[in-house]
Amino acid sequence: MAVCALQELMLPAGARAAAAAARASRPAAASALRATQRASFTTIHDATPTPFEDINLHRSDAEQRIAQVPVVEVASNVAVCDGGGGALGHPLEYIQLDTVKHHSVQTCKYCGLRYKMKAGSHGHH
Repeated sequence: MAVCALQELMLPAGARAAAAAARASRPAAASALRATQRASFTTIHDATPTPFEDINLHRSDAEQRIAQVPVVEVASNVAVCDGGGGALGHPLEYIQLDTVKHHSVQTCKYCGLRYKMKAGSHGHH
């Protein structure tokens, strides 16, 4: 850098101005070159449309559907959930119903079914 500046000082005034103008136009020319290189770079995947263009087209209504299922009332302090499908269900989930608050709703972590203790029930041990 210092050598270039020193060499530029040794140039006559007209040549110094031309060197400064050339140096000023270099970034613009380089960025224009980069832009054309980027524009001309395509892959086969850019040309072929896929059915998965917008990955967020599918909106699940699982939360609304599970909210329509009534809360299951259990006489004991432990609910056992298997997903209701036998082999198509999920692993057994033992849900403790009296740990947070008595008679508050607890949710199965696999299927989202909600359970609570029956009113007046103290849980059988």
